[in-house]
Amino acid sequence: MAGRGVRSLVLIAGLLMVSLPAGGCRREQTPDTKQARLIAAESMQLKKRLADLEDEIARLKAQHAQDLKQREDQLAACRRRVEALEKDLQKGIAERVNSVTATVMDENARLRQEIERLRAEIEPLNARPSRVP
Repeated sequence: MAGRGVRSLVLIAGLLMVSLPAGGCRREQTPDTKQARLIAAESMQLKKRLADLEDEIARLKAQHAQDLKQREDQLAACRRRVEALEKDLQKGIAERVNSVTATVMDENARLRQEIERLRAEIEPLNARPSRVP
């Protein structure tokens, strides 16, 4: 029976220890305590909001870097295209000039031959004595 009494005593002491803080010994919240709790809750909310915004910033920076890389690639492709078009344009101009030059040179050679032929025709006519009536 003595073991049973000790057990009961320990059980009662344990219940008292647990029930006293939960029961009538509880302090009333003062305005300062309430304000401190509100500030702590608001601080936690702000910290969470800050963490969310930092995550958003990191995401936007990554997206911006990706967009910037894409624009740089597009710019490089455009520059290569412009260079190719300029080369084609220069080649076309050179071919056109060469074509015109060749045509002009051919025409010039033909005209020189015709001049020589006409000179050859005129020379005998100039060598004859002129008849005046």
